[in-house]
Amino acid sequence: MKWIAFSLVALVLGGLGWMGGDIVAQTGAVRAAGSGGRVALINLSHVLKNYQKAVAFNNEMKEVINPLAQRQKGKAAQYEALMKEAQAKPDQREAYERQLRQLKRELEDGANEAQGSISKRQDDMLVNLYKEVQDACHRISMAQGYDMVLHYNDATTSQEYWSPMNIARKLQAGACMPLFYAPGVDISAEVVSALNQAYSRTAAPAPGAAAPAAAGIGAPGTTTGAGGATPRP
Repeated sequence: MKWIAFSLVALVLGGLGWMGGDIVAQTGAVRAAGSGGRVALINLSHVLKNYQKAVAFNNEMKEVINPLAQRQKGKAAQYEALMKEAQAKPDQREAYERQLRQLKRELEDGANEAQGSISKRQDDMLVNLYKEVQDACHRISMAQGYDMVLHYNDATTSQEYWSPMNIARKLQAGACMPLFYAPGVDISAEVVSALNQAYSRTAAPAPGAAAPAAAGIGAPGTTTGAGGATPRP
């Protein structure tokens, strides 16, 4: 999410505390020491696009940013129009320069205000969301016997997946970028489900809000397992 991308007032992390017990009760599987060798993957992009707390924060930030952006856009248009007038009236150069300097200061002040309004909140939420994802992965791993969970970032729709921009990104910086993995290795959807179950205990859903997505991601020519998709060559 560029939006978090984008993109990212911490809520109670303890809300996830009950989650591990529920998972163990549902699966009946508790990890025993030395029982593993199992590795799981999560697509962090998929998780953050579907975790309702992250979605709600992104929408909240849009409501904060949009009025500031519109105001800046208006002042920028005013500045451009004034520049054109100044060029057409060189005999009034001094008067126009004063107005342009004032508008420039207002634009700079507006940018600083926007930065101050969102930067700290985004930083705090980004750290909070990452901690919650990490905690969910830890609990799922303990319950289902994974010895390692690796996260990666990839497109979440077929169109994005096969876009030249996404392919170029993988070639340039593709750490932990799976070319193939068996069904069940990617647990992104399980992490989303666990996070959304915990979040639903602390936040009432907005009227008319869509139900959280639980299905795994897919791309053309993929096989989908529990929580993920495997691209085929």
